[in-house]
Amino acid sequence: MATKGTFENNFNDYSEGTAITVLNETQDAISSKLQTKLQKYTDAKVHFLTTELASDIFYDNTVYTGSAGLALYYLMSALNKKETYTENLRNALLYLNINNLKGRRISFLCGDAGPLALATVISYKLGRDTTDLPDYKTLGQRLVSLMYLLNDSPDELLYGKSGYLYALLFVNKYIDERTIIPPHYIEKVIIAILKSGKEYSQQVKSISPLLWQWHDKVYLGGAHGVAGILYILLQAQAHISANDMQTLIKPTLDWLVNQKLPSGNFPSSLKSASGDRLVQWCHGAPGFVPLLILAHQIFGDDKYMKTALQCGKVVWERGLSTKGYSICHGVSGNAYTFIQLYQATKEPIHLYRACCFTEWCCLERSGTELLPPERPASLFEGLVGRLCLARDLQNLPAAHFPAYTV
Repeated sequence: MATKGTFENNFNDYSEGTAITVLNETQDAISSKLQTKLQKYTDAKVHFLTTELASDIFYDNTVYTGSAGLALYYLMSALNKKETYTENLRNALLYLNINNLKGRRISFLCGDAGPLALATVISYKLGRDTTDLPDYKTLGQRLVSLMYLLNDSPDELLYGKSGYLYALLFVNKYIDERTIIPPHYIEKVIIAILKSGKEYSQQVKSISPLLWQWHDKVYLGGAHGVAGILYILLQAQAHISANDMQTLIKPTLDWLVNQKLPSGNFPSSLKSASGDRLVQWCHGAPGFVPLLILAHQIFGDDKYMKTALQCGKVVWERGLSTKGYSICHGVSGNAYTFIQLYQATKEPIHLYRACCFTEWCCLERSGTELLPPERPASLFEGLVGRLCLARDLQNLPAAHFPAYTV
């Protein structure tokens, strides 16, 4: 079913007959034939990226549109592949310039926290092997020092406090020493996000105990909205009191689930002019799926998984976006929906669907990208996002949506 902004999905849906072309015999991983195709695709595109697109990589220093996105790709590739571990870490270093940071934005994706968090982890992983970076403890202090921007920052993921919280959680995940980012710093950011959510909810007299606005709108999705903020908070649940989880987080989550449209999709914002049109990670069902899966794991309520599966149906039917292949507002980001559902359910239908959407992105058929990216070498708009998807499909246990799942 095609709607405005999407192509008709002409892929045959999952059956044992269709799956045999892309899945292995036990249907718990991709086939060796597809694995070979994805590796060839990756090798060719990395070469293209680092030659013909090289000048665009350094558009800015951010993870979202700049060189730090490629640094993140190489870092995660290092952590997933032992035989090229040091090589990939050193490649990541080539795309970080922590001396050029402006100190104006706090988030992982569009601010200083992203490059600093990456540099901290890379410095730790390389140890004495590198003279290119300061000591990881010094870098961790620089990351923590961004706390001065907290009160003047919005709350959402791309530019705000949630994006900063992600950076702190990211460092603590990959560095075993909890003294790098002491718990009270993480808790301070959480308290600020909750305080802001409570104040705005009271201001607009919402029935949801928490609500946040961005540019005078209550966005609901992953990039700027309630879903993205809640997802980062749930990933930080170890730092949130049981009382706040039950009286603030869960009721807000339940309010959010109730905003679901009859189709199973979610609007981009309250009173959204776009209605039921957008099916992409930043706005619409794809950005909700990891939140709903994690909510099911934490709270044990089946309605969250049921809603996640409804979102998956929407993405399968309407997720071949005419905007192109990006992970932010394109088909690569939508493909992660099925990887996440497969990880949660182990049902091969989701893995098969992930393969179909990945194939769409890799084949680049003429006329399937009506909105070419402004930054074709970037992680969230361009080619690097597709490289992450191709890598993650080959290593499902480690697969996760970049800069969204810690």
